[in-house]
Amino acid sequence: MPELESYGERFREHRLILNYSPRTVLLHRFYLKWFFRYLREVELSDLAAVTPSHLRDYQIHLHERESSRAGPYSIVTINNAMQTIKSFFRVMKAEGYLVSDPAKEIRLAKKPKRLPRSILGRLEVRKILESPNVNTFLGYRDKAILELLYSTGLRNSEVIHLRMEDLDLEEGYVRVNEGKGAKDRVVPLGKIACRYLGNYIQGVRPKIAEGHLACPFLFLNQYGNRLGCDGLRDLVKAHARRAGIQKRVTPHTFRHTCATHMLKNKANIRHIQELLGHESLETTQIYTAVTVTDLKEAHKKYHPRERERGIV
Repeated sequence: MPELESYGERFREHRLILNYSPRTVLLHRFYLKWFFRYLREVELSDLAAVTPSHLRDYQIHLHERESSRAGPYSIVTINNAMQTIKSFFRVMKAEGYLVSDPAKEIRLAKKPKRLPRSILGRLEVRKILESPNVNTFLGYRDKAILELLYSTGLRNSEVIHLRMEDLDLEEGYVRVNEGKGAKDRVVPLGKIACRYLGNYIQGVRPKIAEGHLACPFLFLNQYGNRLGCDGLRDLVKAHARRAGIQKRVTPHTFRHTCATHMLKNKANIRHIQELLGHESLETTQIYTAVTVTDLKEAHKKYHPRERERGIV
């Protein structure tokens, strides 16, 4: 029988042929490495000998195992690992390497529904947006990035991979190429974000890019290279601190905040789904639990205690 890793390599090639993103392929390889290590620990080297019972034991093993951060793995991590294994065995059977699929009936753990922790108020957003020093090149770049984040709710990775040709400032749109799930979408750009992005492209980016004119990406670091994920996170955190915001603020905080503020202003939830690029409406509906404006008004209007007067 071939080595376990050779099956993993065939699975990787299958994913590449189907145009899965490099990040997804890398994660699949990572999770399979965990699984193959476990099989060797329980003295299983023949893939055909793996049974549903072995896979359930492995699922329990993941729940009991501690991560490198000295804590249990999250349900999301465990489910991702098990989903990779389910996909792996499904492909192995479809390609004729296995007669049956032992992972077919394996069920994933139910994910806990958690609300986004950090939602910014409108005043907090304004303070952060006014934090950058727009009299400097990097400060103006930061201002353009923050306005883009709040206007569009783009993900961190989507922002750093934007190119100038992805923007249509005249019509007010930004094209997101190969977002999550390798899906393209077009997102509206607000007029204020358009103005700052236009000024950045015309007068600021060329100054930052001096000597690195070949770099095709929209946002550059101080060395004229593409701004990375860490750089984007750091600048958002820095401006939140400078604005005196005590909450933990990341680029994703702006994504949550953009969706929540639009829902509070009566936006249709399906429009929010399209804006954020969610495949399932269920993912978007979590924001309805955060948006309690109508519930608060109803409570104030109808709760008997709220209707009593003269109580100090």
